[in-house]
Amino acid sequence: MSYEALFTPLKIGGVTIKNRIIMCAMGGTSPIGFDGKFLEKTRPYFLARAKANVGLMIPGVTSVGGQGRWLYQSEDLFMGPIKSLMEEIHAYGSKFFLQLGAGFGRSQMVFPGMDKMPAEMLKSTMVAPSDGLPNVWDPNIKHRALTRKEIYDIIDAYGRAAALCKKAGIDGVEIHAVHEGYLLDQFAMANMNHRTDEFGGSLENRLRFACEIIKSIKAACGQDYPVSVRYSVASKIRGFNQGALPGENYVEFGRSMEESPTAARILEAAGADLLNSDNGSYDSWYWAHPPVYMPMACNLPEVTYLKNFVSIPVACAGRMHDPELDAKAVESGQIDAVGVARQLLCDPEWCDKIRQGRLEDVRPCIACHNGCFAISHYKGTPSGFGRMGECALNPATMNEEAMALKPAETVKKVAVIGGGIGGMEAARLLKMRGHDVTLYEKSGELGGVFIAAAAPSFKEQDKKLLEWYKHELAKLQVDVRLNTAVEPGGLDALGAEAVIVATGATPRKLPIPGFDSPKAMEAIDYLRGRRETGERVVVIGGGLTGCEIAYDLALKGKKPVIVEMQDDILKVPGLSAANSNMLRELIRYYGIEVRLSSSLKEITDKGVVLSEEGSEVSLDADSVVLSVGYVPVNAFGDDPRVKVIGDAEKVGNLLSVIRAAYAAAYEI
Repeated sequence: MSYEALFTPLKIGGVTIKNRIIMCAMGGTSPIGFDGKFLEKTRPYFLARAKANVGLMIPGVTSVGGQGRWLYQSEDLFMGPIKSLMEEIHAYGSKFFLQLGAGFGRSQMVFPGMDKMPAEMLKSTMVAPSDGLPNVWDPNIKHRALTRKEIYDIIDAYGRAAALCKKAGIDGVEIHAVHEGYLLDQFAMANMNHRTDEFGGSLENRLRFACEIIKSIKAACGQDYPVSVRYSVASKIRGFNQGALPGENYVEFGRSMEESPTAARILEAAGADLLNSDNGSYDSWYWAHPPVYMPMACNLPEVTYLKNFVSIPVACAGRMHDPELDAKAVESGQIDAVGVARQLLCDPEWCDKIRQGRLEDVRPCIACHNGCFAISHYKGTPSGFGRMGECALNPATMNEEAMALKPAETVKKVAVIGGGIGGMEAARLLKMRGHDVTLYEKSGELGGVFIAAAAPSFKEQDKKLLEWYKHELAKLQVDVRLNTAVEPGGLDALGAEAVIVATGATPRKLPIPGFDSPKAMEAIDYLRGRRETGERVVVIGGGLTGCEIAYDLALKGKKPVIVEMQDDILKVPGLSAANSNMLRELIRYYGIEVRLSSSLKEITDKGVVLSEEGSEVSLDADSVVLSVGYVPVNAFGDDPRVKVIGDAEKVGNLLSVIRAAYAAAYEI
């Protein structure tokens, strides 16, 4: 199929974009740090994607400021490193819009030590349209209403900041506005805006803040200077901290599909040149940051509907990295452009590979958020901050210069033992560096435990990742030897100058009666289809794997029960709240029973015996699926000839495994 529709020009305001690919804003990718200084590491990040022909790049949100420190006061920053970055980007024919934000409002992150911030600073941070709105991350925290003066100061700051952007050669600006439940979006929602002044009441008044910002920018920069508005077509929320799921019947608490076309026309009339659209809010974060459980192009139906009501271009974001679907949507006029975000973290050459028809070469984003938005949230912690703006599958993202692949100074014969993700990644990198590589895998297939992880029906991108690795190894002509076990005493026979052990992990065993009962099965056996479950299934372990298994069982019409010994499920540091929140809502939607602070005492012929608050509880079950973690597998001990990586060293996740493979492959 031809994807040419994606590579035709698009005019936004007075600027023409060379194609229909927009790299959407992502946290951690702004060239301006929280300290107001230029982040030099973003230069090679943007240039790598400009070189690969991304049409328009929009970095993560940059605040227009406040508390006496306004972005428009940063002329040296803009006329120095920002201006030079624009010149380099433009040399490749790409365009760049700076995304400007007014604030988080009730979506403001809450982090340890925040209560020790100066009172005035905290007061200026925890704002909202109206008094008393609950914080998303900690509903016990209530926000205060912005004053009219503060609102008009922000409006003025947008115009001044945009003028500085234009002076520095930035091609346009995007207002992080009526989108994702941020401050301006909260102003637009009737259930969050209870003001009685000109910024509350009617829809026109609730949108006045955003509209006045657009007018302020146009007044400062001219009518032709492009203004994109990030726009959520529907909020997809049932109430505070209650998201709705695809296909769910619910009453919209935020912006409804009925109200959205009118809101879009009001923004267009104010001067907006592009609606960069999706769905969701922080209460339903998984629409704006779709995890693996979301279908591809999850926001396309709503965005397609919206386009019928405006004459300005409309872009759609949200797992829009199926090129066939993207091209058809643009060619048919459903949308004008596709917003691609995390796929461009995973593979900066995505645009070029699609245009050249090299789909098999695309490293697929699996929507894990482990490297790009690892902000975890569970009982006991308001929000835990992990990596942002990076990629679990591609450690070179935002580390382009430090992790550039270089040819080996001395070519060596290297043996890699274990054909899971870690072993395949290490073998791939070693071969690319010029080494003579042999990969040994004791089973008859590559993939290791990731084959099981990719097994559920909603893991289509995980399956593609496995195929990508196999394709890369074949293309590089790596010597892969399946059904070949390497024992500790067999290292000498390999004739290798360096050895990497990536033998992964094995399921943990618990010393309880009945653990090896015929009624019980390991998670990996269930996922690989080696064992069938009965109707009622107790899943021991409420981590990510256990909860995904329960969801998979529910999809198959089974009746799962999750048993978790901690006080909450999904207590996984680094697991993005976008992912965990959707999984929690799926568990709620499918009526999956969850038993917390509950530990397994015994597996019996009838089911399980649990210990809950000192009492014994028996549950009938046809099957018991054990998802209680893994322990490393390394038969080579401390042999000085080997480098142990990934789960064989310490059980982690894809991010830690792949980074370990990079470190080992770069050392040899």
